[in-house]
Amino acid sequence: MNILVTGAAGYIGGRLVEHLCEQEWVSAVVGTDINEPAFKHPKYKFEIRDIRHSMDDIFEARKIDAVVHSAYVLPPIHDKGLMEDINKGGTRNVLEASVKAGVKQILYTSSTTAYGFYADNDEPLTEESPLRGNDDLIYAKNKKEIEAVMQEFISNHPEIAVTIVRPCFVVGPGFKNPVAEHLQKKLVLMPAKTLPWQFVHEDDLINVMALLLEKKIAGAFNITGEGTMTFSEMIKMLGNIRIPIPWPIIYPLNNLSWFLRLTFMTQFPSPGMRMMVNPWIASSKKLHETIDYTFKYDSRSAFRDFSRSVKK
Repeated sequence: MNILVTGAAGYIGGRLVEHLCEQEWVSAVVGTDINEPAFKHPKYKFEIRDIRHSMDDIFEARKIDAVVHSAYVLPPIHDKGLMEDINKGGTRNVLEASVKAGVKQILYTSSTTAYGFYADNDEPLTEESPLRGNDDLIYAKNKKEIEAVMQEFISNHPEIAVTIVRPCFVVGPGFKNPVAEHLQKKLVLMPAKTLPWQFVHEDDLINVMALLLEKKIAGAFNITGEGTMTFSEMIKMLGNIRIPIPWPIIYPLNNLSWFLRLTFMTQFPSPGMRMMVNPWIASSKKLHETIDYTFKYDSRSAFRDFSRSVKK
């Protein structure tokens, strides 16, 4: 199988490329991104490419059989229009190129953020729960909207196996994003009342994605580790101190800091804090009933591995 991975210089895309290159059932891996990765391997070919630009030449030259679409703007940026253009426009571009090239499978890396952060969320969230990604948080909004694009694509192209993975927060030695950096501050400003989180280790996510590709399994799957952790437990494990602040104060304070680009205070807009205060726990029951895979980490051990890596 010849596999194309978009966002190949990113966290998940990069880890997946490395894993796929070691699999006997993979003939070649082609990666695209706007930044060139350091990873080298005889099976691996990399192409500098903006996800919004034509990819027809890559598909034709490399004889692509399957696509993993993981290119996505994860850290929030102030230019919302650009963020949406890359996320949604890039997805449509990849899907169009895939159809022209006659690929057999597309795996899209979505997220449990597509369900949104609401007080009345299902507990737990399942693949049948409505996708209501919050419109005031571009990351979650785009995840919801892209999934709608994927569903329309599935209806129009039943000949292509489409796999959608919805991991919860991914952690491990490679974990680095605005929330991870916030938790590593010595004094961590947090909403006074928060709910527990769940995590999936990067190794488990990559192993599951590879299995879904190898077995050509279509469908949508939550990917989450067992158990949860409180924010107090996370911050204590990292050796830092939690500073609880009432919601009516921290929300406008954080938003002002974001607007003024005070990165020492925050690197994400206040709507993102809703994921800390509303129920947002998903079930992986469907995944476990579909594939034979035993997770190596639960939520706590996954976060502990991340904690060890940042303390080195």
